[in-house]
Amino acid sequence: MKTLLLARHAKSGWGQGDDFERTLSERGESDVKAMAEYLQECGYIIHQIITSDAVRAHTTAQEYQRQLSPKKHLITHHDLYNASKQDILMIAKNISSQESTVMLVGHNPGMHEVLNYFAQGKVADMPSCSVAIIQFETDNWEDINNENGVLLAFEYPKKISH
Repeated sequence: MKTLLLARHAKSGWGQGDDFERTLSERGESDVKAMAEYLQECGYIIHQIITSDAVRAHTTAQEYQRQLSPKKHLITHHDLYNASKQDILMIAKNISSQESTVMLVGHNPGMHEVLNYFAQGKVADMPSCSVAIIQFETDNWEDINNENGVLLAFEYPKKISH
């Protein structure tokens, strides 16, 4: 059994130079803390976090790591920055089979496209700081696909605050 958490970075500020260097806004910082606390309360422990190296994604991943994966280091992967669905699938399929619960932190539209691939197109939007939790009936990451995965949850800040 493998569990994949697809996380879109938290809300970032605009007008801060180039896209890659954008930092989280105040709302983004509070949203990711709330989401990490929520996932912790649900009992999720993440064995590995792989993140885009863009500042807003990396900062988001650091908060998840602090609360959900304190003993593991972050793996930054430049290919997650503005990645396509195929790029993200390739990264996921190359995760070590030793890891059972992994979070990928990245950007739209690629994250939303991968989510809809696994969720059979059931998710209309993937807002900032949203997290999809998908469980796969397989022991190997290379075998994950849209037929052996089940969307367990799809959470985002506005949903958990109500």
